[in-house]
Amino acid sequence: MKTTKDKCALCATRLSWIGLWDSFIIAIFKGIIGILTHSRALQASALYSFHDVVSSIAVIIGLKVSSQPIDEEHPYGHGNVEYIVSVFTSFIILAATIYLFVDSLGIVLKAKHIPAHWAALVAGLISCFANEVIYRYNICAVKHLNSPAILTHAKHHRADAISSLAVVIAILGSKMGFYFLDPLVAVFEAGHLTFLSIEILYHSSAGLLDKSAGKEEVSLIRKITSQISGIKKIRNIKTRQIGRNIWVDLYVSLSGKKTVDEAHKISGRIRQDLMKEIKYLGNINVVFE
Repeated sequence: MKTTKDKCALCATRLSWIGLWDSFIIAIFKGIIGILTHSRALQASALYSFHDVVSSIAVIIGLKVSSQPIDEEHPYGHGNVEYIVSVFTSFIILAATIYLFVDSLGIVLKAKHIPAHWAALVAGLISCFANEVIYRYNICAVKHLNSPAILTHAKHHRADAISSLAVVIAILGSKMGFYFLDPLVAVFEAGHLTFLSIEILYHSSAGLLDKSAGKEEVSLIRKITSQISGIKKIRNIKTRQIGRNIWVDLYVSLSGKKTVDEAHKISGRIRQDLMKEIKYLGNINVVFE
């Protein structure tokens, strides 16, 4: 019988495929409409969708590789591949952003504005709705899997939804005579893409450098361990985030003299209690000092 986690993993894989084809179709749709209607904002939004295509492919690869079991060459598993995937996709956003920003800013400064067509408005509305729906499903999967790759993927779809909404506003403004709004929105979209990519790049790089778990998780580990009979003192707690899982090195002192068998039972109790209360624990290494 499949657990909730297994069902969510399957759902996440399906969402990646759905997101892939959805983003691909929308990217082509917005790109063609954007070029035909001369809407820079819609062309910029198409870049968001194109990036979602790359992101979907990256998530599919990341989920497949990171779920592989531990082996001799990878004693800590394959979880960091999700961070590598996130870094890769972030660089793609940055490259697209630089081109988009320079091109759109040039149009704003030269004041060469062309009125947008109603078709661009319809394309923006369709894209906004589709991406928001996929974003919400991805966030649901993140809550159960704690996957950085899926979270990155979800953020991309939310960014695409926001950019599509901005396109709608720009087209409406253009119809009211504010023709500069279309390229101006494209400039702001480039800025938003830059912020998003730098944020993802920062968190992904921190993961690759074995960033520790949050203070809340460490405090909870300390609280649970200190309540176990036989524990005299917790000397140190070291954690590292490897993909979606947290690995823990726990250094403790025992009260009184304990046999090897007693120490082994305490170690097992520590693992059992921590695994019960904390999600996404990959491994717990208990060291008695």
